Amino acid sequence: MIELARAAARFVLPSICLACRRRPVDELFRGGVCRTCWDSLPDPDAERCECCDEALPGALALTRCGRCLLDPPDFDRLCAAVPYRGSARQILLAFKFQGADYLGPRIAAEMTHRIPPPPCAEVAAVPATRRARRARGYHPAEVLAAAVGRRLGVPFVGERLTKVRDTEVQSRVAAGHRAANVRRAFRVEGRPAKEILLVDDVATSGATARECAGRLRQAGARAITVWCFARASRADSWPDMP
Repeated sequence: MIELARAAARFVLPSICLACRRRPVDELFRGGVCRTCWDSLPDPDAERCECCDEALPGALALTRCGRCLLDPPDFDRLCAAVPYRGSARQILLAFKFQGADYLGPRIAAEMTHRIPPPPCAEVAAVPATRRARRARGYHPAEVLAAAVGRRLGVPFVGERLTKVRDTEVQSRVAAGHRAANVRRAFRVEGRPAKEILLVDDVATSGATARECAGRLRQAGARAITVWCFARASRADSWPDMP
């Protein structure tokens, strides 16, 4: 039976790792990524902003980054499972841009394993426009949010947030213009729970999470936690995120 399952999986999933492009994927349920790449996911930086998870210069002995001190976000905390580098970067790129939506449950498992669960009554996703979802065939943040909700035993509300206009891809926008790029781009549908977990695949500047959290707060949410699989820092290179 196991050999039959393996043979069937080879017709559905890649036989060469989507992340490293070198090693074979010879185990079931690893979703097209080899054991070595999953096991080599990088650990978060030791010094990070307690609010937005941005890496901090250790020598400064800060607990919050300058932006969160000067302009506190509407979310209570942004937490990422891994930094955006190494095998995490390659896995995320495969998940987002190579049609590997089947990586979602395994990525969600890493998130729930690495991040302490917050108190929450519902899970929501950072949304995409319907046109973007149709073009890709799925929305990565939504796939992750649904899988995270299942693992936490918390209901996922699929269209709690909707995107009401197209925006430029954040990674292509200068850092100083990212907040303006997503301003008023999202709308809350219905009444959100008081405690909500907002899920996205990657955080770069944090502008999208800030805008979504602000809309949720205006709609009645009182405690908002943001979860991402990966957190990019100012030192990371983002142009490979189309």
